[in-house]
Amino acid sequence: MLNIAGSEYDYAQVVYVVLQECEHRRRSFEEESFEAEVRACAAEKLAEIKAVYDESGGSAVYWEALEKEVDEVVLPQYIEAAGAITEQERNSFGIWRGGDLGARFAFALAGLVIGGIIIKLPFIPIYEDMFAFALTAAGFLYPDLIRFMHERRYTKVLNRIVADSARYQENGRLHYMTTQDIKKAFEPGETRRLPR
Repeated sequence: MLNIAGSEYDYAQVVYVVLQECEHRRRSFEEESFEAEVRACAAEKLAEIKAVYDESGGSAVYWEALEKEVDEVVLPQYIEAAGAITEQERNSFGIWRGGDLGARFAFALAGLVIGGIIIKLPFIPIYEDMFAFALTAAGFLYPDLIRFMHERRYTKVLNRIVADSARYQENGRLHYMTTQDIKKAFEPGETRRLPR
């Protein structure tokens, strides 16, 4: 896992670029062939990166390890998370009527009614009448808040995948490499493609 071609070919950098390309095209993938389309997109981007990597004299051993990391570790995690968020997006995050204007007004009205009831209940110590209006605003923005919550959670998953790749490469760098492995890492050359 010794990278001699430059920091732009570190695991985290390559994983970030591959996931960015997959994210750009994710919404266009068909539900039935989602995994195959993601893998094809990732392979296409890896081929582009590999062409530049080979020109810069990178090691074949390093590239094979990087491809294996992307293919066997990164993509399964990404496919699971991306499939879930894509399904949620197609179902409008489970929000009634997709959060259209009528639904927003209904949520706002529900917030106003619930806020008014809470204010009038004697055993709940709320002294501000503005509480009902705050719940009204929250009701109107409810669809946006739900979408934001799901997208934020998804972004955290993607960031974790990239950070895990960087941590994995950093932990494996020279720690358990024999002298022969280090010499091999400095030999440029063509790499073989992993079977799909």
